[in-house]
Amino acid sequence: MNWSPEQDNALLAVERWRKAGESQVFRLFGYAGAGKTTLARHIAENAGGDVAFAAFTGKAAHVMRQKGCVGANTIHSLIYRPAGGEGEDEPQFAIRHDAPAADADLIVIDECSMVDEELGRDLLSFKKPVLVLGDPAQLPPVKGGGFFTEGEPDFMLTEIHRQAADNPIIRLSMAIREGGAFDEQSEQCRLISRKEISSEAIMSADQILVGANRTRKRYNDRLRQLHGFSGPSPEAGEKLVCLRNNKKKGLLNGGIWTVDRQMKPKGKRVRFSVRPEEGGKAVTVSVPQGFFIEGPENVPWLQRKGADEFDYGYALTVHKAQGSQWDDVVLFDESYMFREHGARWLYTGVTRAAERLTLVR
Repeated sequence: MNWSPEQDNALLAVERWRKAGESQVFRLFGYAGAGKTTLARHIAENAGGDVAFAAFTGKAAHVMRQKGCVGANTIHSLIYRPAGGEGEDEPQFAIRHDAPAADADLIVIDECSMVDEELGRDLLSFKKPVLVLGDPAQLPPVKGGGFFTEGEPDFMLTEIHRQAADNPIIRLSMAIREGGAFDEQSEQCRLISRKEISSEAIMSADQILVGANRTRKRYNDRLRQLHGFSGPSPEAGEKLVCLRNNKKKGLLNGGIWTVDRQMKPKGKRVRFSVRPEEGGKAVTVSVPQGFFIEGPENVPWLQRKGADEFDYGYALTVHKAQGSQWDDVVLFDESYMFREHGARWLYTGVTRAAERLTLVR
């Protein structure tokens, strides 16, 4: 493959890092379309050993596999193993040093801004070299994340390669980052007004993204109705988002889950089994019912203590969507709410779309 001078320099920098063996982590950062994943795949192909690809969410790992990162999975599945005893009806997870990370000669992590300190330290405990990929033009990580992004990049890719620049979603992200205008319309990237958006377009999208929690709640309520759900708590087939990590159950903040079946409630908590969006084994969760009635922000700590935390996931805030991508995204532009971070908010939202974007202004 013909690399640009900048990409050649990045490959040389990674090669020097691997030969020196002085630092466990190499931070390869770059803008959307700069070729981070392409370079990481090339590095892996020439690593001379086993390479493990991973991302924080299952959806991000799925996108990595689509880009040719064979076997990409969640960081959780890379370093934790079921630790429950016989007879338990659902998995319990703990760090295990015979997990897949133990056999890797190099670990490549994408969307690294989402990794928190506990997960990052558990990953590094395997003493394997870790190449992390990130984009500094995105929003600062949500509270608790940013374990790998607190340091300066070891190499920063700034040039958008020609093939990526042909993608109107990438061109839009470049215009946002550089403060330029963008009024191009195409099947892949549409800019429309709120009056023009239809229920059909919202229903058919893989994910709805917004800025404000009140907007998120309004669209979640509306989409529940459109899908035929009206109960006070989640029903089988509904889409949920996890709001708090639970390592033992394999629950990750920001992960998307589907309700498998309802179960008998316990006190003020509703119970149901859920499956990850990308497929996998069902997990039983217990959530304060107030999360689905008053809203998570209005549930007191005493009711939350020891509980799992979920909310409806038809619409997400861009902050919650960091670390994931979907093929077809409808993004409601509420960048005005974020003042000096407005452009970074919009850039982050736009780059959540892999194939098709509808930007509603």
